[in-house]
Amino acid sequence: MIPHLLSLLLAVAAATAGAAEADLEHAERLRDEARALRAEADDTLRRAEPACYERFLVNRCIAQAKEARLDKIRKARAIEAEANRLELAEKQRQAALRGTIPPTPPSGAAAPLPAAPPPAAPSVDTQIAPDPAAEATRRERDAQAARDAATARDRQREQDAEKARERSKAEAEAAKRAEDAARDRARYDERIRKREQEKEKEKAGN
Repeated sequence: MIPHLLSLLLAVAAATAGAAEADLEHAERLRDEARALRAEADDTLRRAEPACYERFLVNRCIAQAKEARLDKIRKARAIEAEANRLELAEKQRQAALRGTIPPTPPSGAAAPLPAAPPPAAPSVDTQIAPDPAAEATRRERDAQAARDAATARDRQREQDAEKARERSKAEAEAAKRAEDAARDRARYDERIRKREQEKEKEKAGN
């Protein structure tokens, strides 16, 4: 009877081990899926941000792109939580299994009480990686600061160019006024000279 029971227990253990291995493989596939989903979310946001700056409502476009990314991140977190649950369940099962198969008692002896199960295995680290949304916000803030600085430089260059144009215009007007004044003086001097010549001719005729 006891050998049969041991065989049955070993068969159950083998089947359970196979199921556990399948669970662990499934957990790893879930983690791969979650990582791929996170990478897709980040890549989609990186492609969307430059396109948003070409639209009229830039901030609204960026906000919608970030919200779409967060939706994918939430799905990735749910998938990671399921993977963590599977791994934690397998660790607890193994811990319980180690404490529930007692040694075979001597013939006629009373079976010892089952040993108390060991403390549950420490929980799998289910801490989710920090959401990189803060990093994306920082990058956006830096990009906006760079754009503001470029705009300020362009505005300063325009103001300097306008001042240079005004100086050139004022200098040109001053030069024209000086030229006109010189031409007026030349005409005035010419009239005086002709009048003097006429007077000389009148004196000579007399």
